[in-house]
Amino acid sequence: MIALADCNNFYVSCERVFRPSLEGRPVIVLSNNDGCAVARSNEAKELGISMGVPYHQVKKLCERNGVTVLSSNYELYGDMSRRVVSVLSRFASEMEVYSIDESFLNFDGVESPLDLSRRIRETVGRWTGIPISIGLGSTKTLSKLANRLSKKDGAGCLEIRETDLEALAKVEVEDIWGVGRRLGVRLRRIGVRNALGLAEAPTSAIRSVGGVTLERTQRELGGLRCIGMEEMPQPKKNTCSSRSFGKPVTELEDLEEAVANYAVKASCKVRKEGSLASGIQVFLTTNRFSENLPQYANSRTLAFDEPTDDPIRIVTNAKILLRSIYRQGFAYKKAGVILLDLVSSKRSQGLLFEEHGSENRKRFVRSMEQVVATYGPNAGFIGAQGINRSWSMKRESRTPRYTTSWEDLPVVG
Repeated sequence: MIALADCNNFYVSCERVFRPSLEGRPVIVLSNNDGCAVARSNEAKELGISMGVPYHQVKKLCERNGVTVLSSNYELYGDMSRRVVSVLSRFASEMEVYSIDESFLNFDGVESPLDLSRRIRETVGRWTGIPISIGLGSTKTLSKLANRLSKKDGAGCLEIRETDLEALAKVEVEDIWGVGRRLGVRLRRIGVRNALGLAEAPTSAIRSVGGVTLERTQRELGGLRCIGMEEMPQPKKNTCSSRSFGKPVTELEDLEEAVANYAVKASCKVRKEGSLASGIQVFLTTNRFSENLPQYANSRTLAFDEPTDDPIRIVTNAKILLRSIYRQGFAYKKAGVILLDLVSSKRSQGLLFEEHGSENRKRFVRSMEQVVATYGPNAGFIGAQGINRSWSMKRESRTPRYTTSWEDLPVVG
């Protein structure tokens, strides 16, 4: 048996842990620059606020109905996710963290998976304050389906077998894990409308629509385990750091600050994974939705002479690439840095006559990371990252970072 533990309305639930007054009230959390709704409480869903809707389209609806509108607080959500995962890991010998709010747990050999799921749900709620739903099935696809139905029915924990035809018939084909809207349209053309129809359809017809991948989904609905557990995430080939600006940026100096920050974040990701970057790409673009303004987009790529994770070297090259593609007279909306062709730091081979990875530089980078980890991101940074950062993305209604920032701790007395 495999269990999928999924946090309910995760971003909203994180906010409610520290603001209990939001319980029972409609709440939405907005995306970068307060653009779209990326999380909604059940009360907000009942008002007809759909996932991903631009905030300006529902602003009046929110004001009329007293909806609490919050900016995304990624630092808080990431830390709360780690706490939930820490609790879940106590209950299963094998676990796969699938996303920030979802984890698969292997319950093979567990005598009463449903009873254990109820205990997990209670423990996570008591220790972290985050409500979760758990779906159980003999395969990952069935556990995903069971989790979806448990949320819909309000059951909290639900087990589905491949023989539960009534349950399979309740799930529309587009809502099956791994199908989606585009494949759903093609499946409906051949008469497949729900999970039961996909499970019972001729394998040859399913393969003609979605290839081996969709056939694997069909077999999983039939109880045949085709997608295994991955305790260790697969190493990435590339990593990207990018954000839309809080306001249009026209000056090269501001763009350099932004790109330097993205380069540092990307190099930090690479270092945590134990990888090195073989190349770097920098891109920037104007706002394509502002049709009354001149448009421009460009990117440039550079291959390093030897793979690196040195943030200073990466920032230096990122700024060189940016200057080569920057053009005056445009209002830029977004820029980003992509580190390319990542390789393991254990298998890298340096150049014979070069010393990019000097021990002094490595000690300096490690020391700076320790300062940041202890005192926060503003305690230590490269000068190229700037201080004021007026280009930063807009988060006008962000709540305090209760668990990751000393400055945001509540004060009593």
